[in-house]
This record gives sequence, structure tokens and C-alpha cells, in this order.
Amino acid sequence: MKKDIFSKFWMLFLFLLLIGFLIWGIFYIDDLQSKISILGIVAIIVAAFTSVLTVSINNKKAKEREYELHILKEKQKVFEHFYNSYFEMLFKIKKGQNGLSRKAEEEMLLFKKGLMNWGSDRLIRKYIDFDSKLVNSQKNQQTFNILKDGDKFMKELRKELGYNDSKNVNIMSIILTAEAREELKQAGEI
Repeated sequence: MKKDIFSKFWMLFLFLLLIGFLIWGIFYIDDLQSKISILGIVAIIVAAFTSVLTVSINNKKAKEREYELHILKEKQKVFEHFYNSYFEMLFKIKKGQNGLSRKAEEEMLLFKKGLMNWGSDRLIRKYIDFDSKLVNSQKNQQTFNILKDGDKFMKELRKELGYNDSKNVNIMSIILTAEAREELKQAGEI
């Protein structure tokens, strides 16, 4: 904050100094050679000022990009915990089993912890909605609803990472077998 105020004060001072030089050079100096010299000095100062300002802006943008990349990497780590747990749950459902292993439960807990730090408000709301639907679908043994709701939440995760998926893309069809995909296509579900 203090540095920002100082830099703004410094830029204002330089701007007023340059305006002062221009006014002095144009209106108060009679010699043409002196006017050209003063305008040359002002042009050099403007060029130097512009150069310093450009480097400063580029450094600030580079730091912002580095920060955004760091956040993206952290989000990827957090989301990987969800993928590990969710895919294990789907694998168990495919085998006709219910529940999660201890490792999958730990992965889901790590995801929830990470979601608190790295997830947006929108994503946290979507997860709570997804988790509620998941519990209801598991109680009613509705595997297709688990897949459909999982697809919606996976799209939200991808949106958080910067991807824009169209409505025609079904992320969950990646884990389905070719026969299951064909069966769901014929039923008009995907």
C-alpha cells in the first residue's frame, strides 16, 4: 500500500515536471536551438519513463500469471483426490459392491479439505448439491443418476480449471464401456 502511494506520487511528480519543462521551453525560451534541446530532453525523459513503466507492468503481469498458475496446480492436486475417490466408487458399483474403501474415504476427505481452500463459492455449492444427489442415488440404487450427476459435477470441476465444455460432451462416457455407451445412446440418455 505504501509502495503504491509512493509510486503514484513519483509518477505525478514526473508528469508535472515534464509539463513544466514543456511550458517553460515553449513559452519562455526564445532561442530555437534551446527550445529543440529542451524538447529533446523531455522526449528522452518520456521514453525512459515509458520504458520503466512497461517493464514494471510486464513484471506485475508475470507475477500474476505465476500466481494463477500456482493456484491452477493446487486445484489440479485437489481435484485429483476427487477423481480417485469417485472412480473407485464407480468401479465398486460396476462390481455390484457398495461403499468406499478406507483409502477412497481418505481421498474424499482430502478433496473436501482442499475444496475449502481452493474451490470457488460456486464450486462448493455445486459439490454440496452433487453430494446430496449422490447419497440419494446410492440409497435408491440408481447407477445412471450417479453417472449423470457425476458428469455435471465433472464439468464444473473442468470449468474451474478453465475448460469450457459444450452440453454435447459427456465426460462420464469416458469410463463407460463401448457397449454401455451404445446402450445409453439408443435409450437417448447420452
